[in-house]
Amino acid sequence: MTTVGGNLERKEIGLPIGVSGTHNNTEIDAATGYLRLAQVDTDDQGNPVYAEKGTWISDVINLEDKFHDFEKVFSNSIDNGASSIAILTRVSDNNVDWSEWTAVAIDGAILSDTKQYIQVRIDLLAGFVTDVFIIANSDFENNEFVEEKLIIEGDYIIPKLTSNTSSDAGFAFSETEYSSSYSAWRAFDKVDRNEGYVTKNDIITGHLGFFFNNEVAVSKYKIRSMSSVTYLPSMPKSWILQASNDTSNGNDGTWIDLDIQENQVWSSVNTDKEYALKNIYKYKAYRIKWSENNGYKYTGFGEFDFYQRATTVLILKRNYQYDMTLDSTSTDTVSLHRKKITRDEWVRIDRLEVVDK
Repeated sequence: MTTVGGNLERKEIGLPIGVSGTHNNTEIDAATGYLRLAQVDTDDQGNPVYAEKGTWISDVINLEDKFHDFEKVFSNSIDNGASSIAILTRVSDNNVDWSEWTAVAIDGAILSDTKQYIQVRIDLLAGFVTDVFIIANSDFENNEFVEEKLIIEGDYIIPKLTSNTSSDAGFAFSETEYSSSYSAWRAFDKVDRNEGYVTKNDIITGHLGFFFNNEVAVSKYKIRSMSSVTYLPSMPKSWILQASNDTSNGNDGTWIDLDIQENQVWSSVNTDKEYALKNIYKYKAYRIKWSENNGYKYTGFGEFDFYQRATTVLILKRNYQYDMTLDSTSTDTVSLHRKKITRDEWVRIDRLEVVDK
C-alpha cells in the first residue's frame, strides 16, 4: 500500500474501516473492502449513482495511557485526486461525556485534548476511497496532493465593547475597578485613551479578562499601553495568563496557567506587546492576573485582546490546469471530477485525464 505523507513509524491502534463503526451515506465496497460513498440510486442506463458526501465514525478506541504515542491521523490509500476529505477527532475521560469534534492539523496532528478514549470521524466528499486510517507517531513529509483548507481565519476576536455586557459574544470582567468610568470594558473599547481600564485606587494586583459564550482556542494575546506617558508606570509588570472552562463570572472556578511574563517595562504610549501561547485547547474564559506594576499607586491598561487561531481541515488538492465542464451538483468543495462519470468508468482520476480500465 502507498502512504500519504511518506515514510512513517506506524503504530496501528485498531482502526480498520470495516463493518465496525457508524456509516452515514458511506459503505464498504464488497469487492475491494474500501470505504466509499454509498450508492443511492441508478441512472437511466442502470449505472450506479453515489452520494455526494458521507461520514464514517469509528468505534470508541481506548488508548489507556498511550495517547501521546498516537499523535497523527492519516490515510494510507487514495484513489481519487479530485476528492476532498476532512478528518476529525473527539475525546473523553469516561466514554460517556465527549468533547466537540476537532479537525486534525495539516500534518495530521491530533488537536483534541489528551484523554483516555478517542473516536475518529472521516467526512468524504466526491468519491474519495480508502481502506484504512491509522494514528501514527512521527513527523511526515508534506504531500503534494494534500493541503490545508482555511475554514475560519485567525484574528483578534474581542468585539468593540461599550459596557461589560454589550456584546453577544460574552462579557468583560475584572477583580476591581477605579470607578464606573474605568471598568473592565474600557480595555476592550478599541479606543486609545489617557487611561483605559484602571484598578481600585491603591490596589496594584488584580485580574482582567473576557468570558466567551462559546469556547475558543486562543493562540496569543496582546496588551496595549495607554495614550498618556504619565500613566505608563501603571502598566502591569509581571503576570500570568490563565484560562478556565468552569468559571461563571471570571472570579470563581478553576484556572489553568497558559503563560508567565516578568519584568515587562512600558516606555512608549499606544504600543502593543504581543505574547504567543502554545495552547491548542478551547476555553470559555481567559484572564491576565498580575502581581505588580511598574511603580504606580494603581494598575491600568490601554487595551487588551485575544487571538483565535485559524480553523482548518485537510483536503486533497484540486489543482486543475485545463477547462472542464462543471456538473450540476458541483460546489466550492464538492465535485466528482468536473465531469460526472460512474465509478465503474474509471480507475483513477488525475489532473490530466480520466484513465479507463
